[in-house]
Amino acid sequence: MVNSLFNDKKQIFRDAIRLAENWGNAHDISTFEGGNISEMSDFEATAEGQKINALAIELDDYLHSLDFDEVKMLQTVMYLGRDQDYDKSLPPHLIYENEFNYFEKNGWVSKEVEINQMTEKLPLANYLKSGLDILKVIV
Repeated sequence: MVNSLFNDKKQIFRDAIRLAENWGNAHDISTFEGGNISEMSDFEATAEGQKINALAIELDDYLHSLDFDEVKMLQTVMYLGRDQDYDKSLPPHLIYENEFNYFEKNGWVSKEVEINQMTEKLPLANYLKSGLDILKVIV
């Protein structure tokens, strides 16, 4: 059974996942395999590097357009999907509540820092989708 968690926020998940997939896919098919700072700088000057950077900026700009509570929501689902450390006997809304409360208790730093926590993870889209699957949310 699908639950109503995030009913009014599904478009945020759709957009974040789409943008994260675009960025991640461009990075995955990239010919750049890493290197020193000079090599990274040279790659970033290429058309391919500029495309990846533009997609990263698009994702970052989108996340910055959200309010802090929406960023917290995305980050909570991201970590749930990444870590998959939750009580499987609980219903989805309590799984989310427990995960969110953990972060509330341990403190959020700032919207900027929390966005950075997400955008430094190339598998962001996969983490979000996994978190939504755990919560039985279809977007």
